Amino acid sequence: MLPSILAVLVTVSALILLAQSIVSIRQTLYIWEHPDRLRRGGRPETFEPPFHGFTVLLPARHEHEVIGETLRRLGEADYPSELVELMVICTSDDVETIEAAERAKREHGIDNATILVFENPPGKSRAMNLGLAAAKHELITIFDSEDDVSRDIFSIVNTIYLRRDVDVLQCGVQLMDFGSHWFAAHNVLEYFFWFKSRMHYFAKAGAVPLGGNTVFFKAADLAAVGGWDEEGLTEDADLGIRLSIAGKTFDVMYDAEHVTREEVPHDTKAFIKQRTRWNQGFLQILRKKEWLQLPTLLHRVLIGYVLTAPSYMAIVIASAPIMILIGATTKLPVVVSMLSFIPLLLAVVMLLISLVGLYEFGRDQRVPVKWYHYLALVITFLPYQGLLMVSAVRALLREIRGSRGWEKTAHAGRHRLGTQDAQPVSASPLDPIPQAA
Repeated sequence: MLPSILAVLVTVSALILLAQSIVSIRQTLYIWEHPDRLRRGGRPETFEPPFHGFTVLLPARHEHEVIGETLRRLGEADYPSELVELMVICTSDDVETIEAAERAKREHGIDNATILVFENPPGKSRAMNLGLAAAKHELITIFDSEDDVSRDIFSIVNTIYLRRDVDVLQCGVQLMDFGSHWFAAHNVLEYFFWFKSRMHYFAKAGAVPLGGNTVFFKAADLAAVGGWDEEGLTEDADLGIRLSIAGKTFDVMYDAEHVTREEVPHDTKAFIKQRTRWNQGFLQILRKKEWLQLPTLLHRVLIGYVLTAPSYMAIVIASAPIMILIGATTKLPVVVSMLSFIPLLLAVVMLLISLVGLYEFGRDQRVPVKWYHYLALVITFLPYQGLLMVSAVRALLREIRGSRGWEKTAHAGRHRLGTQDAQPVSASPLDPIPQAA
């Protein structure tokens, strides 16, 4: 009796895992399936004359170490300054960040920057909604306070909006410091595959869980759907889903030279807290059930898959060793025993994809990837899956307890040091920030 029950459990689990993995691999490799996808997914070869105006929202909380350099670089954008509004948004108690932004404005002569100050309670979504209400240009975008943004980004986006029928444009974001921590290369590759390939898949499907920044919107569209959800922890994905429900058209641009560059979380604890926030935000979106209003069953299945993937993968990671052990030690039908090793086979496939992806990332970004980086990727593959599992379980427990405070990720500008092996520099401690009620 027990072998029969085990055979059914192993077979069902293995087939579900196989189906999920096929979908995931398809999305991961989507952009490389046809050369025309790579060409269309990159930047335009020529630029149109400046036409559109941009308001850049820079919500900042305890970011005095990095906000000045970010403003300086944005102030050097190759686009008419009168068509770009840089808006740093802070709470009044964040004196150091306000002073750092004011100092950058003076020292670098950034005349198109403003600092919008509001009273507590803080909250990223609240800050962006206030910025949206005060914005003076028709296109809105968000950058994080540590971002390194291409000087040509506004020319690229202006051209795409003039040449294509697009409402929402997601541009590439890329973590850079792949040798800074034991988990860094895996984190870097997640961004690489997400923005270079998977986002194109979602845009083509018309159901898009947007990435956090370097997304461009029409101000009127944001106002029509009510802006950002001030209760949610993944306000970007939530907004993308609501815009998908509203029938807006999406496009994606990833060009290695013009990605927005960011840094990996500064230690393991910071990574877990960041990933917990993302996973818990997905659970919140699931609970809201707005995604069920997507126009087709395919859209609902696709978004439901994205929102449940972290929780599902936690179960898979925890159960995979058990499945393999059952297959190796229990007398089961031959086919079932073979199916029990599917988790191991798929792990090998994903590791091989990651190794090739690290090579592609190095070639794209023109950074040297050494043999020991590949070796480290192999050695840390399983421990990294453990980090993902811990983050997913922690997110579930926080959601059950109703603990929904924003655990802020500290930024130190490590990606600006010019080397993938840069050592961590001092950073402000993680600062739990409550969301606005």
